[in-house]
Amino acid sequence: MSDSGRSINFSTFLFGALPRQLLTAVVLEGITLVGFLQVSSSGFIDLDVTRNYVIGTAALGVVSVGLTIIFSYSIGKSSYSPALHKNRNLVIIAAGYTALGILMTAVAYLCNSVLLENPSIPNLEEIVFGLSIGSIFGFLIVLYISRFGVDTPENREELQAAVSDVRHSRSELDSSTKAPIHLTKLYDSLGKSMRDVSNCLRQSSTEGGRELARDIEEWSEVFSEKPEVSQAVIVHRSRSPDEEELTELRKEFESIIARLDKISKDE
Repeated sequence: MSDSGRSINFSTFLFGALPRQLLTAVVLEGITLVGFLQVSSSGFIDLDVTRNYVIGTAALGVVSVGLTIIFSYSIGKSSYSPALHKNRNLVIIAAGYTALGILMTAVAYLCNSVLLENPSIPNLEEIVFGLSIGSIFGFLIVLYISRFGVDTPENREELQAAVSDVRHSRSELDSSTKAPIHLTKLYDSLGKSMRDVSNCLRQSSTEGGRELARDIEEWSEVFSEKPEVSQAVIVHRSRSPDEEELTELRKEFESIIARLDKISKDE
């Protein structure tokens, strides 16, 4: 069973965007940095005459950090990746984009110093200014990716309906007092609803969403081949499996349900 509900990988960090789209955003950042900042021969920028500008930029940097977090939450909560529905992961990702913006600003500063053949150690104001600019560009990278890199799934209502059907089928199975052999239609209905969920998740732009789709599809195939007595042990909350295979299928089912709860309840 996958660990997509807890871990952050590169695909998760990109919110499902392609690596080249991140590279494009970084390149555009560099071009903008060179084009709009008034580079002087004394260093990154002539801060002696622009102190108020530095203070204003610092304020914008703080605002940008907040906006980076807000946009990260907005993208994450609309995705089908369970990992992007954990607040801790989204804060880490937002911090990562801020750090990336600061890193690229530092690289631009070093490149500028080399090109001007006048390397200098930045003073405190220059450091504050650089951190602020980096934070702003970290937000712009997230903004670019959210606008051009991430395809927000358009079938959320369909997914919500399919997940609701899964919950309804399981609830009916839990409340039924009939023998498993007489609940074939309910087990078939649960399997169909699970496959419907899997079909919706295939449209996910994130690897976490597509991985969940594969997990559901694999589980459904095995579940459909089991007799009703085994199916009852796998999905009924009141029953406890006594075979290793059924125990694993039960754990996988509970893991799938937990991940579906994450992506279908967060808005």
